[in-house]
Amino acid sequence: MTVLDGYQLYGFFRAGSRRVGESRKRLDEINVFPVPDGDTGTNLSSTLAAALASTVPEASVSSTLGALADAVMISARGNSGVIFAQFVSGLSEGVASTELRTRDFAAAVRRAYERAKAAITDPRDGTMLSVIEDWAISLARSAHELPNFIELIGATREDLRRSLYSTTERLAELKAAGVVDAGAAGFVEFVEGGHDFLTTGGAWDDEGYELPAVGERAAAEASPDHCASSPPRLRYCAEAMVEGSALDVEAVRGALAGAGDSLIVARGRSRVRIHVHTDDPEDVMADLSRFGAVSGQKVDDMRLQYADAHDRVSRTAIVTDTACDLPDELMERHRVHAVPLLLSAGGSEYLDKLTLSSESLGRVAEGEGAFPKTSQPPAHFFSRLYAYLGGYYDDVIALHLPAALSGTCEASRREASSANRAGGHVRVIDSRHLSGSLGLVVLRAAEAAEAGASADEIAEAAPLWSAKARILVSVTSLRYMVKGGRVSPLKGLLAKALNLKPIVSVDGAGKSSLYGKSFSEKANLRKLVVMAAEIHRREPLRYYAVGHSAAPEKAAALAAELERTLGFPPLFITGISSVVALNAGPGAVSVVTMSE
Repeated sequence: MTVLDGYQLYGFFRAGSRRVGESRKRLDEINVFPVPDGDTGTNLSSTLAAALASTVPEASVSSTLGALADAVMISARGNSGVIFAQFVSGLSEGVASTELRTRDFAAAVRRAYERAKAAITDPRDGTMLSVIEDWAISLARSAHELPNFIELIGATREDLRRSLYSTTERLAELKAAGVVDAGAAGFVEFVEGGHDFLTTGGAWDDEGYELPAVGERAAAEASPDHCASSPPRLRYCAEAMVEGSALDVEAVRGALAGAGDSLIVARGRSRVRIHVHTDDPEDVMADLSRFGAVSGQKVDDMRLQYADAHDRVSRTAIVTDTACDLPDELMERHRVHAVPLLLSAGGSEYLDKLTLSSESLGRVAEGEGAFPKTSQPPAHFFSRLYAYLGGYYDDVIALHLPAALSGTCEASRREASSANRAGGHVRVIDSRHLSGSLGLVVLRAAEAAEAGASADEIAEAAPLWSAKARILVSVTSLRYMVKGGRVSPLKGLLAKALNLKPIVSVDGAGKSSLYGKSFSEKANLRKLVVMAAEIHRREPLRYYAVGHSAAPEKAAALAAELERTLGFPPLFITGISSVVALNAGPGAVSVVTMSE
C-alpha cells in the first residue's frame, strides 16, 4: 500500500477513533496532567466520534482531510481534543494532493506537530505533544526507505510506545502518580487503530469492519489506584470557538493571557478554538466576543470531576439541568451535575449560569437588538456526560425541568437510551418542576443516594418528592414574558395598566399557571408568606427556600418574614438561573417548599 486515497485515510481515522473509544475508561482513570479531572479519554473519544460522524469522505485526500480538520475543530473537547484538532488542522495544511505517499505523510505529520506546539501557550515535555514530535521524527527517519504505509506505520510503533512510556519520567506529575500521560496514550491508541485498519487491507464501507484481536492497550500501563493527586487549582475548563477568516491568533492569545492557565489557541481554516483553565469562564467569553461571534462553548467543572474520580459520596450520580436552582455550595457538597441550557444573545450563544450570569443577562435583555432566546442543551452535552459518569458510578439518575416547558428532558432521554444500549445505567425523570422547586427535588434525590438508596428506590420515590414540592413566584412585571413571547402584548398592556402583580406557579403537569395576583408588590409578598404557612399547616415542611432575580435585599426581607411566620429559617436564599430570570424578569422573588 504505497498510496492512500481519501476513503482510506478516513478509514484510518475511523479505526483510530474506535480504538480510542475502547480505551476511553482507562484513559480517564490515568488522567493526571494538566489536571486530574478524569476525562481525557471521554474528551478525545467524543472529539473523534463527533468529527467523523459529520464528515463525508471523498476520493481526494486533501478534500477529506480538509473536511476532517474543520469537523474536529468544531467537535474538539478538552486539552487533548483541542491539541488533536490543531494536529489534524496542521496535517491538512501539509497535504495538497489527491493521493498521499509516505514521504508526504511524514512531512505533513512534522508540520502538524509544529502547528500543535505553536497553539500551546506553555508546552510541557512528557505530554501528547512530545509523543507527536517523537512520532514525526520516527516517520521522517523511515519514510525514505519504506514507501509502503503498512511497513512505515508498523516500523514506528515501537518508537511510539517507547515515547509513551518515557512520559512517566519526563513529567514530574506523571512520575509521582506512576502513570503515562493519558493524552499521549490516547494518541498512541489512535495510531494503533489506524495501523489495525491498514493491516486488514484498508477496506472500509458504511458497515465498518471488525478490529483484529489486540493485546494489552498502551493505556493499561498503570493502576488508577496509584494516581494520587490534588484537586485542580482553577475550577473550570472553558472552551469556545470564534469564527472569522482574518482572526489574529496572537491577539486572541494576548487577550486571554491573564485568564488562567493551560491556554491553547488552535487555528483552523476559518475559525479559532480556545481552551483555558480559569475561575471565571464568563470573563473569558466576554474577552473572546471582541473578536467575533462566539460559539461551541463548553465549560467543565474540574473540581467536581476530580471529586467523581477521587471522592464519590454515593454509587448513583445525580444529574439535572441549569433550570435547577441550588446554591453552588449544595451542588458541590452533593456532587450534582447540571447540564447547561443555552441562551442566544448579541449574535453569540452562551451557557446558562456559566458564561452568562443573570446580572449580565439583564444588561443584554435591556439593550438594543433582539431579545435573548433560550434553547435546550445539544445532544452531545448529555452523551458525553453519561459516557463519563458511567466510568465512575454504577447508575445515573437525571431529573429535569418539565417536558411541557422544554425539550431538555426528551433530549436527555434519547441520549440515555443510547448510553444504556452501550451498557450504561441511566434513568431520566421529568420532575415537573423548575428553579428552586426542581432544586429541592434534586436535593432530596442526592440525599437519598448518599444515604445508600438504590437507583431503583430513587426513581420510584422521585414522583412522590415532586408531588411534595411547590413553587410560588411573585413577578413584578410581565414585560419580560411579553418580550419572550410567553404572554401576549395585549395581556401585558392590561396588566401594566391595572398594575397587576401576578403570582406564578407550575401545575401537576409541569405547565406554568397563574396562582394569584395583587395590585401591589407588597401585597404579593404577604400572599407568598400566607401561602407558605398554609402549605406548612396542611403538610409540615421538610425545608423551604427563597429565590430571586437580581433582588437580594427583597429576598432577604421575604426570608426574614417567612422565618418569623414558620418558626425556622430557609434552607437557602439564591439567585435564579438566567433561563428562568429571562421569563420572570428582574425583581421577581420566589418561595419554594418541600413537605416531609
